[in-house]
Amino acid sequence: MRRDNSSLKYIISYIVIGIFAVFCVCRLINLQIVKGNDYREQAESRLVRTYAVKAPRGEFLDRYGRPLISNRMGFYIQCSKTSASNEELNRTILRLINIVSEENGEYIRELPIEGYPYEFNFTDDSSESKEDKINNWKSENKFDDNASTSDIIDELKEKYEISDDYTKQEQGDIAAVRYSMEQKSFSANNPYTFASDVSMNVVQKVKEQSNSLIGVNIEVEPVRSYDCGSLAAHILGRTDVIYKEEYEELREEGYGMNDIIGKDGLEKVLEKYLKGTDGYKSVEQTKRGNVSSVLGSRDAVSGNYAVLTLDRELQKTTEESLAKRLGEARSALGAEAYSGAAVAVEISTGDILACATYPTYDPEEYTEKYDELLNDPTKPLFNRALDGIFTPGSTFKPLVAVAALEEGVITPETRIYDNGIYMYYAPSYTPTCLAYKSGYSHGNINVSQAIAVSCNYFFYDIGRRTTIETIDKYADFFGLGKATGVELQENEGVVASPEYREKHNMEWQPGDTIQAAIGQSDNMYTPLQLANYIAAFLNHGTRYKLHFVKEVRDYETGDAVFKNSPLAESEFKISDSTFEAVKKGMLGVTEDGTARNVFADFPVEVGGKTGTAEVGTGSDNVLFVGFAPYDNPQIAVAVVLEHGKSSSYASAVARDIFEKYLELDEVEDDVRPFNKLLP
Repeated sequence: MRRDNSSLKYIISYIVIGIFAVFCVCRLINLQIVKGNDYREQAESRLVRTYAVKAPRGEFLDRYGRPLISNRMGFYIQCSKTSASNEELNRTILRLINIVSEENGEYIRELPIEGYPYEFNFTDDSSESKEDKINNWKSENKFDDNASTSDIIDELKEKYEISDDYTKQEQGDIAAVRYSMEQKSFSANNPYTFASDVSMNVVQKVKEQSNSLIGVNIEVEPVRSYDCGSLAAHILGRTDVIYKEEYEELREEGYGMNDIIGKDGLEKVLEKYLKGTDGYKSVEQTKRGNVSSVLGSRDAVSGNYAVLTLDRELQKTTEESLAKRLGEARSALGAEAYSGAAVAVEISTGDILACATYPTYDPEEYTEKYDELLNDPTKPLFNRALDGIFTPGSTFKPLVAVAALEEGVITPETRIYDNGIYMYYAPSYTPTCLAYKSGYSHGNINVSQAIAVSCNYFFYDIGRRTTIETIDKYADFFGLGKATGVELQENEGVVASPEYREKHNMEWQPGDTIQAAIGQSDNMYTPLQLANYIAAFLNHGTRYKLHFVKEVRDYETGDAVFKNSPLAESEFKISDSTFEAVKKGMLGVTEDGTARNVFADFPVEVGGKTGTAEVGTGSDNVLFVGFAPYDNPQIAVAVVLEHGKSSSYASAVARDIFEKYLELDEVEDDVRPFNKLLP
């Protein structure tokens, strides 16, 4: 009897399990087959995705709080991953390309092949040769070393299933976007930015064609606004979409594949401060990838803002003056004067008040005009103020005077007669003073007078007696041949010395010392270093570290999160007698000497020193270093005009800077060459 009860229980259990199984199968058939399409459409119509809302970058202000770079709201085209086929995606991409191109806009493409016939075109500014760039790119992307541009496009066509129905140009353009999408890890959780900062016409056309643009939406993002156009472009720098290699380095710091980052200048240096905190947006999307509703969001938080040492108006004056005076030199003298640089430094702090390079470029047009900028013979992308090194010519003479005076080689009263031809190394080497070539002599002069009239004979003699080792020691004191400490990359320059010659398998000759003493030989310095050397002299030997950044402040509270304070890099005490003798000589330059025509009617006394340096071809480079006002020096200036021919034009740039800095009324502009033979 018990056995029968047990069997009955098993039978009942099997029946229950069988009924449950049949129910489940029927339910699954109903869900997946009978109503499968309905449920799939419902699921796809409620696809929830979350993506980042970009935070505004911190802004740049000048020392007085005036905007240099700010932000505005712009529109960008975002592509979301959908279940669309490759063919549907390719058609959508081509429609977007046509819409943006019709409005003369730009879309993001990282494939370095463009046009038809297809050609390699790299927009990065690395120092690699084009051939090396091509080979490295092929290797990184696993293309055959011998693959032509057409071979590469054919491979991408096959990979992305791009139809032959498209023209060759269209095939290349679609392949470029698909390649970019792959590089940016385009996926359901990582939308792709097709184009940034598009015009309202583009926005309107995208919206009008939304039914045929699968997965395409218009979003709003903060966009860099260059309030002053190209002003200080080499200093402020630019931003652009993050490269894949940059993303690999920065992903752990919260960067996304579509982020905008600083590429050069202070935009890059201050990246960690300027980057804000992204917000997010959760949305429902249809199966076509279009947003149907917003489920939730968090606002983005702006990055910190930077207060710079630059004076916006002084920077503007400096840039305008460079362009104007170079033009005058070309017109009046037939000089090949197309480029130059000028720097103004606050003597008491090391703050850089103005730092200009000419020609310059507009950061907003950098990508669009990259090839044109790169191939321009005047090199507008080159930062001459920080990276350009120039023979200082006679602007080096005040340093040699300080060395000779401080070392007791001469006193302020010592007089040397200008015999015209320097015979110490005769007959093998007999350099002459420029006055002798013009038929006269500077006579029996002291160091202050020698600086004022730029007497080579005087400096030949004191340079020889001071020795190159001592001159180089003072060059080091004044910061020549070494970095100024500024936040951006800079060239350290070259100090003429036997060691430098030996390093380059050359021999130092005794006559090289007297050439070095007048700022020739191997001496080559940046305009930034020259301005700092004059500032250090006016500080009686205290040389400050130069800087562009005054402080970085929190966007919400305004509290400083980083601050620069004046920092003395080195200190050597210049005696009062030396200081007054050299300073007096620099006053003589502007009152009675080589810059007197430029400063004849200037209402404030200023000091300075002109310079002329021969170059391999073309007109001489011309320079001016100086300070203002004479009785209470506040600002030190250095100007270099390449192939400017007459130092009057370099002096005129400094005069324009002084006038603006001192807020003087308009002074008479009667600049003209003084004497082409005088440095």
